[in-house]
Amino acid sequence: MRILFTAHAGKSHLRLLMPLAQAAVRAGHAVAVADHESMRGESESYGLAFFSAGIDWARDPDCVAAIAPGLWSGDQEAYEDGLVDCILGAPALHAAHDIIATARRWKPDLIVREGEEMGGYLAAEALGIPHVAVAGGSTHLLTPAVTHERLNALRAELGLPADPDDNTAYRHLLVSWLPASWTGDELNGPTLRHYRQVSPYRSDDPVVPWLAELPDDKPMVYASIGTIAPSLPGKSDAVLHAVIAALSGIDCTAIVSIGVDRDPQTFGRVPDHIRLVTKWIPQDVLLEAADVFITHGGHSSVREGLRSGTPMLVAPMYDDQPHAATRCAALGCAIDLPAKLADPEAVTAAVTALLGDPAYRRRAAAVQREILACPPVELLVADLEELVAATRTPVEEPSCVY
Repeated sequence: MRILFTAHAGKSHLRLLMPLAQAAVRAGHAVAVADHESMRGESESYGLAFFSAGIDWARDPDCVAAIAPGLWSGDQEAYEDGLVDCILGAPALHAAHDIIATARRWKPDLIVREGEEMGGYLAAEALGIPHVAVAGGSTHLLTPAVTHERLNALRAELGLPADPDDNTAYRHLLVSWLPASWTGDELNGPTLRHYRQVSPYRSDDPVVPWLAELPDDKPMVYASIGTIAPSLPGKSDAVLHAVIAALSGIDCTAIVSIGVDRDPQTFGRVPDHIRLVTKWIPQDVLLEAADVFITHGGHSSVREGLRSGTPMLVAPMYDDQPHAATRCAALGCAIDLPAKLADPEAVTAAVTALLGDPAYRRRAAAVQREILACPPVELLVADLEELVAATRTPVEEPSCVY
């Protein structure tokens, strides 16, 4: 089986697909990634072949014009409207043309895409092969009621007939790495299935020897605002300053990721019990050792926090983060503290509550058990094998002439 994976340009977007991609490789299947050229190195760090396709949203003028006003004004509804316009607009069509050209050379049997990446859906439909979506952070915005007519308009641009199936985007399978208690009813369609998430391996994963040397007489708090937010200091630095100020007064060991290659001097002098990290470290490793996780609420961070059973303080800024914060708080394993309210006093109160109230730890452990009870990724690979076999057009044997 040959599987082509597609995603939007972004490290966390590609990482969403990697547990399945690497499991498919282990099962003996051929795997490749089609994404914007800026993701070539990232794909190769996971050991996968790469094809250049699609656009870089952060630099596309149409996407920037649609998304930036809501992002910078803090108008979440306007931001989400602009995001949906991009997901279901010209960028998807652009990516579809590139993916179709790649697929005609590489000949995949199946396309697996990030839930928000619709170019892979369009390409698979044009090629007559099955497609599978893996739910990402904003997939909850893309219900059949939202996607159906917009996808039919894009289908028409490719010369495809309108699809009467309102679940067309997820016709074959919608995969979630999070449990049913997380997804709720928003995407609970006939093809939604939950699988147990695992951490993918990168060839450049660093070793963290200093982790073993941390004090054993204090709780450990880990804080990170992801890979994208640090590039928007106007949005993120106030949160980081508040977190560092709060942790300075808490009796703990703290590890704070401030962004790759950023200057620690930006945040001034910090107490000895706080370590500022400026290199990429496998977050799942740190979370296994953490008593509390302070996060912006990005989808990768929330997935890994729930998987490790770590109570969370979620300080959402934009995008899918407010939705993630609400879901985590509803599950009882997190405190939702919007970034605009995250001053040092509020962060101190939240972290103190997470460390002191065992109910958060119990609820986090309960969600972790729900994740562990999901079928393993190896079974997902087997399900994809069955899907391809069931949808493959049989070749008729020629009639014998005597």
